[in-house]
Amino acid sequence: MELRCIIGRMNKLNIMHRILIHRLALKNDMYFGQFPILEYVKNNDMCTQKDISDFLKITPPSIAISIKRMQKNGLLEKINDENDLRCNRVTITKKGIESFEACKNDAKIIDERVFKGFTEKELESLYDCLGKMLENLSTDEFKDKNTFSLIAEEKLIHEQIKKKEKKS
Repeated sequence: MELRCIIGRMNKLNIMHRILIHRLALKNDMYFGQFPILEYVKNNDMCTQKDISDFLKITPPSIAISIKRMQKNGLLEKINDENDLRCNRVTITKKGIESFEACKNDAKIIDERVFKGFTEKELESLYDCLGKMLENLSTDEFKDKNTFSLIAEEKLIHEQIKKKEKKS
């Protein structure tokens, strides 16, 4: 079998999964990248934007923009720190919790659909194979990056490509 065919299927699966996740996020008044922010704030109430940025390994300006949107949608609130008025704390609202839980439940249904008909042994084997693939591509550049920081980096590359195309 040609390796390009396997990569093509993996890419198609990833894109189909992301489309379904994007749709359910929109259904729950969120964008795809907001889910991990909500999850972090839910588990770390009264955190700072820097805490979120450090954990998700996403730039502080990107977090600031997302939090502003999420405030506008009523998912998060900013509260002044009692000890340091220059610092804001982030907390999740009731609507934020409801949207997070709904999105989480919908995502679980999609994930179960992806693996329908797989045995536990097949899942373990697939997990091991994907681990080997990730290890084969891993370099120091990717060492401390999670999925969301990689997506943010991918977006930056797309922006660089657009700028380069405009110059041409």
